[in-house]
Amino acid sequence: MVKIRTTILLLGVVALCAVTFASPLGKAADSSSEESGESGEFMKELQEMCRNNSGSDMAFLQLMESFQTMMMCSVSAINMDAFVAELDTLSNETRTTFFPRYCPQLRTTYGCIDSLVNDVRPCLEEDDYTIVKALVGILPDAVELLCKNDGEILFKFDEPKYTECFEKISDSFDECLTFLNGTDDWDLSQMTRDQCGELTGFRQCLQDKMNICKAPDLISVYDLFHNTLFRMTPCRNYVDIPKVTVVDNNELNEV
Repeated sequence: MVKIRTTILLLGVVALCAVTFASPLGKAADSSSEESGESGEFMKELQEMCRNNSGSDMAFLQLMESFQTMMMCSVSAINMDAFVAELDTLSNETRTTFFPRYCPQLRTTYGCIDSLVNDVRPCLEEDDYTIVKALVGILPDAVELLCKNDGEILFKFDEPKYTECFEKISDSFDECLTFLNGTDDWDLSQMTRDQCGELTGFRQCLQDKMNICKAPDLISVYDLFHNTLFRMTPCRNYVDIPKVTVVDNNELNEV
């Protein structure tokens, strides 16, 4: 059964795997001592997880070596200095040249991560590895969503007509959390029809809130995770994976 602590570690593993894509998206900066401490704590827990599941520290050492190899691979695939410099001045005007230039480079990094995903396997129980593999599988879809129409969805989040609307209804998003009561006790490999229905209800609630702001396509960001979760759990037998319906008229009504 996947508990909160294990889930956090799994997400950390996914973040480790995702650094190929995530690292260029942030500006270069010195890590604070607090961030370094958190990173060190995570690495200790990951090492412990590797030792408990494989019986030695060899799996952890191999994972770290694989991580370094992946970093070298990604750096050779992406012109990092130029990427970060242009990202720093990215705007709605420059995105039409930025995304066509760098999205092909991001796509070439997909192969860089394969070895890392394989080498994390000895560190995890089989069910947990399935989760990590499924979540890492989101990365190509996430890149495609980000690159679609030259980063259109990324800039929609910054459009005043959407941000103002979401600010007005922000408190009502808490209503959606009522669908997730008791999730701490869920076993992802044994999810019931009722539990899958609760996840569907949570998604529909989010969709309804976005519909108020005439921004139904923004649910596609959440669907990257939602659809992957459904494919790797018994929910795939109970509920159809949702598809986003995009409305042509994005003018806002009064909220």
